[in-house]
Amino acid sequence: MKFFDSHCHLDLLAAKVPLANVYELAQKSNVQAMLIPATTHGSWQAIDALLSNSAKLYKSYGFHPYFLAQHKLAEVGHLLTNKLQQADKTCVAVGEIGLDYSPLVCSNQQVNQRQIHLFLQQLEVASQFNKPVIIHHRKSLDDICKYLKQQKFQYGGVVHAFSGSAQQAKNLIDLGFYLGIGGTITYNRANKTQQAIQAVGVDNLLLETDSPDMPIFGKQGQPNQPGFLPEIFTALHALFANNSSYKSPELLAEKLWDNTQSCFAI
Repeated sequence: MKFFDSHCHLDLLAAKVPLANVYELAQKSNVQAMLIPATTHGSWQAIDALLSNSAKLYKSYGFHPYFLAQHKLAEVGHLLTNKLQQADKTCVAVGEIGLDYSPLVCSNQQVNQRQIHLFLQQLEVASQFNKPVIIHHRKSLDDICKYLKQQKFQYGGVVHAFSGSAQQAKNLIDLGFYLGIGGTITYNRANKTQQAIQAVGVDNLLLETDSPDMPIFGKQGQPNQPGFLPEIFTALHALFANNSSYKSPELLAEKLWDNTQSCFAI
């Protein structure tokens, strides 16, 4: 079985674990491809410098809402447009973009409006380049669906680290999106997310670690790594153990790999 980590911040993980070790563990775990999303303008150069002899690396460029204070909103569209014009074929999406309504990040209405402006700008640029988007969400899925409809965004992508309800999952899939499934499902308390995943089935799911964040059960306190992806896969396979189409883990792994390639037109 081969695996594709559809969301891992190797540039951030490198500050915690030597990348040679990261790639070695990923190779042992048969993680053959990884997608590294940007978070700030400053991260683009670090992502471009990443190299691996053992895994295929893909990337995306964007401005993450968590780092709103670092972004100059008047320059976002121009910077992103210029970067995408110069990007090679390993750039497969715009991201990480989105809306984060957690109180720590979205402290007042002004911040909320700036986040929305940032999100809409990047959706517009993604549309100009026919690129899917990688979306971050926190307490914001309904608004994300609203703005995707409002913008008539046609290029899909993935809502990473999905943790919503079955109805929210269906709404996103109806808009052409995949759902990124990560370490959350390895916890017994994640009943709502597990049930939502079972309700929508396998056709629109991707695997991800969100390294170095989103720790897997039993590995709390350790930096997350792409090499831990098989543990997320095992938890996901358990949710579909009674599905006649995916009783075989090999068939499920193949489907998830194909989903990732379809999502990002690889």
